Amino acid sequence: MIWTTATIQRIILDTAGGILQTPHAGLGSAVPADLDLHHDLGLNSLQRMTLAASLNEFFGLFGTTDDNYLLAHTSLAHWTACILRARQQDDTSLTFRTSGTSGAARAIQHPMASLLGEAHYLAKLLPRPALIVSTVPAQHVYGLIWTVLLPAIWACPLRLLADVSPYDPGADTLIIGTPFTWEYMERSLRPGSVLTCRGVSSTAPLPPGLFTRLIDRGIPLTEVYGSSETGGLAYRHHPDQPFTLFPYLSLSAENPAQITRSDTGATYLLPDRLEQLSPRQIRVLGRLDGAVQIAGVNVYPAHIRQTILDCPLVLTCDIYAKADAGVAQLYGAVQLRTHTEANRAACLHWIRARFSAPEIPKHLYIY
Repeated sequence: MIWTTATIQRIILDTAGGILQTPHAGLGSAVPADLDLHHDLGLNSLQRMTLAASLNEFFGLFGTTDDNYLLAHTSLAHWTACILRARQQDDTSLTFRTSGTSGAARAIQHPMASLLGEAHYLAKLLPRPALIVSTVPAQHVYGLIWTVLLPAIWACPLRLLADVSPYDPGADTLIIGTPFTWEYMERSLRPGSVLTCRGVSSTAPLPPGLFTRLIDRGIPLTEVYGSSETGGLAYRHHPDQPFTLFPYLSLSAENPAQITRSDTGATYLLPDRLEQLSPRQIRVLGRLDGAVQIAGVNVYPAHIRQTILDCPLVLTCDIYAKADAGVAQLYGAVQLRTHTEANRAACLHWIRARFSAPEIPKHLYIY
């Protein structure tokens, strides 16, 4: 059974964590039965409205009965009961949001049949683990498939990273991560230590050097290529390999390329430039829309540059992305109309107030 109290609460708390900027709202896997969104998590009325709007969209609550009104109470139990009841009334689709920050986020609806089709294929691609450890939010399509659907199909327990020891997760443990979380884990390990777990990475390209170092640490890895718009599309087990398309997908010869699912007939435009090496194998060459993925988030250097130019203190600005050891980083050079320490501090404050953390260049020169 997919929709249980535990899976619904994880999606609620992961979504709340995005609002609070704290993973899983700062909680572990075990959630108190009487948890209150206001008194225990500190979500004010505006934040609860934001959370309700996200969940209404994600689960399609407004298409169900009036009983499923989330804002009637602040208890997690009430919100969970509303969503469980709604999924019993209509379980045909889920709606996800694209991860772009500067590019306007879009709502993408996926039929449950498509999501389950992908999950059932992945359940055959990889051996069944004894435990899944999640480092990703469940309200995004990657997290939903790997940390909600697959645990249900495999009938195996799921834990959060905070609940397990990162030094000995066990040979039958499958860790679901992103390049950002895999880098954190690799750098946090004791020098020379070897892990016996397995891993999956997605949401952004896994830097080849990091991929290789994780393999050298004893972790068999699967990198999944996909997007919020398409779901998962292809996989590989080594950075030197091309990606192999999922067997129910076919790639068109057009530019930009289109992907068609043979099981549902759905067709998707791809957000990336691809090189097709064979009917089943591809290489990913880069985004078509100028986006750069920083910590798993799509950011747009052209938008960042134009926004900084809107600052009255700024004369010229250059923003660009460069790969450092396979990891994309933003660089910026900002020339002020009048360079003083006060103007420099004011410009930096202006930038920090308008951008999320992934959008602020890691290397920023203001002169």
